[in-house]
Amino acid sequence: MLIQGILLGLSLSFMVGPLLFAILQAGIERGFRAGLAVAGGIWASDVLYVLAVLFGLEVLAAVTALPGFRVGAGLAGGALLVAFGLGNLLMQNKATGDMSSGLRRSKSSAVVREEYLGVNAPDREGTGIILPPYRIYFLRGFLLNTINPFTVFFWLGITGAVLIPNGWNDTQILIFFGGMLATLTLTDTLKAYAAKRISRFLTPRHTQQVRRGIGVLLIVFGLVLVARVL
Repeated sequence: MLIQGILLGLSLSFMVGPLLFAILQAGIERGFRAGLAVAGGIWASDVLYVLAVLFGLEVLAAVTALPGFRVGAGLAGGALLVAFGLGNLLMQNKATGDMSSGLRRSKSSAVVREEYLGVNAPDREGTGIILPPYRIYFLRGFLLNTINPFTVFFWLGITGAVLIPNGWNDTQILIFFGGMLATLTLTDTLKAYAAKRISRFLTPRHTQQVRRGIGVLLIVFGLVLVARVL
């Protein structure tokens, strides 16, 4: 059970999608703790789905079987991804203006760069760069993972393809989910750390380009999600 959970966790951790880009973006623009906050929101959402599978599988299955659930959830998830993507694009001018303002206040380029990337940026106003607090990053990860119909169907699929055929008892199921969630926690933490390390080699212009690119990708993911459910 444990090995199966670990292998499934590894396969999920290497999937390219909006969750991966959300962790990387937060880690690059704000540092390790921001990336970890996004990952924390994803983990909290996954734990809720595990609890739903363990204690409310019939209810969860009944909800997903409702007419229009897949379409409604897909539209909501797609709209959320598009909204986050547009937010990334619309923040370009704001961040650039703040950067210029910081430079005009005679800060050295190294200090401004550190504050912008979140390497040593304290949580206070007046740094010249306006970035959301860590709880917003947590909420972003939570919403991206929760308001996604494929997440719901993934957990239902795990139940139908793994748990029920194997006939595991409660202890074995907990070991399976524990291995999977522990693997996801470790790999997501490594992603956040890697993003912070990468940020040290990026200039503010590079970071802006990363934000813009991830914004475009999130919009594409959202439109593809809407197209698939329709």
